[in-house]
Amino acid sequence: MASILYAWEFGANLGHIGTFLPIARELRDHGTTVHWAVTHPHQAARLLPKAGFDWLQAPTMPEQRRDGPPVNYADILLRFGYGNGNDLLGLVVAWREIMRLTAAKVVLADHAPTAILAARTLDIPVMLFGSGFFTPPPVHPTPNMRPWAPVPAERLLANDQLALASINAVLESYGKSRLDTLARLFRVAEDSLLSFPELDHYAARGPARYWGMLPAAVAEDSTWPAVGGPRVFSYLRPETPHVEAALEALHGLSGSVLIYAPGLPAELMQRYAAPHIAFSPVPVDLNKVAHQADAGLTYASPAATVAFLMAGKPVLMIPGHLEQFLFAKRVEEMGAGLIQNPEQAPHDLAAMLGRVMREPRFRANAAAFAAKYANFDQNAVTTHIVARIGELADAQTTRANAGAQP
Repeated sequence: MASILYAWEFGANLGHIGTFLPIARELRDHGTTVHWAVTHPHQAARLLPKAGFDWLQAPTMPEQRRDGPPVNYADILLRFGYGNGNDLLGLVVAWREIMRLTAAKVVLADHAPTAILAARTLDIPVMLFGSGFFTPPPVHPTPNMRPWAPVPAERLLANDQLALASINAVLESYGKSRLDTLARLFRVAEDSLLSFPELDHYAARGPARYWGMLPAAVAEDSTWPAVGGPRVFSYLRPETPHVEAALEALHGLSGSVLIYAPGLPAELMQRYAAPHIAFSPVPVDLNKVAHQADAGLTYASPAATVAFLMAGKPVLMIPGHLEQFLFAKRVEEMGAGLIQNPEQAPHDLAAMLGRVMREPRFRANAAAFAAKYANFDQNAVTTHIVARIGELADAQTTRANAGAQP
C-alpha cells in the first residue's frame, strides 16, 4: 500500500486543508495511506476528524523580523529560517523524520519549500500542490512581488543569495548537489500549478503547466433573506482589512445579503443585523451561492473568487496580505472585479460594490472567463491529480525495489 505525505508549511485558514481533503478521500478509496503534516493543527481539528484522518504538526519557525514587507520569494524564506543554515537544517531534520515515520513515497507540497528541500535530501519525489504564489518562476533572482514599488535588482539578488547559501549548506551536509539558483528548488517531479494562466500571481511567468482550480469544497446549503433586489454573497474574516466598512456597505444595500464570516465577533453581527442580511453559521456551498448571487464581496479568497468567476459573476475584493493582493490584482486586470487596497482608507466601499454590481463590463468580463472555461471540468482535476500521484508512487516503489536487489 502506497503512503503519501501532504505537507503544508506556510499560510493560514481552512483553504489549504479543504482543497486537499477531496483528493485525500479519493486516494484513500484507492488504497493509498494519506498522512498530513499541517502548520495549524487547530485548523485541522475543524475538518479532519469527521473525515477520519489524523495529522502531525508541521515543523515551522516563528517569523523573523526584517525591514519592510517581503519584496520577493527569497525574502519570505529569509523570514522563516532560511537566513541561517543551522536554523534551516533543524527544520529539514524534522521534516525528514516525518517522511521516514510515514514511509512517504510521494510528498505533496502545499506551500512547503522546506518539505521540498527535505524530500530532495531523501530522493523522494515531490508534487507541487498550490497556486503560482507558492512557486516562483524559473528566473534568477526571484522577481519583485511588489511591481508597483520598484526594488533595486541588487536587493533581490542579495535575498536570493542568502537563502540559497543556507539551502546549499543543507544539501551539502547530506551529500547532495548544490543548486545554482533558488528557483531550481521547485523543479520537482510534478510542477504543474493549481491555477489558470489568467490568475497566476506571477503575470510574467512564461510557459507553464496548469491543472486549473479544484472545485470549492462542498459545504452546507444556506438560506438567503426573503427580500427582493439583487443578491450579494460576502465571505469575510475578522482580520479582513476594513471589515466594518465592508459590513457597513452590505448593510446599506437594497437587496438580499448572505454573509459567511467565521470568527466574526457577535457584537459586530448584532450591530449589522437587518432583515435583508443573513449570517451563515456554517461554511456555505460556494458554487451554489455564486450561481445564485449577482456579485460577491470577499477577502480575495481564491476558492470563493474562482467560484464566482466560473459562474460569470463579478467580485469586490479586500485582500489582507500580499498573496491575496496579487491574486486579486489579476482579477482586476481581467476586468472582472475591483480591489480595495488594504493599505488605503476605504473611501466608499458601497460605491465600489455598486459599480461591480451595476456596470456591465464587470459582469461581461466575468462571463467571458466562465465561457472560456465552460467545458473545463473542475471535478476531473481531482481524478487527474490522484492518477498522477499514483504514477509517482508506483515509480518510486519500482526504484526502491530495484535498489534493494543484489
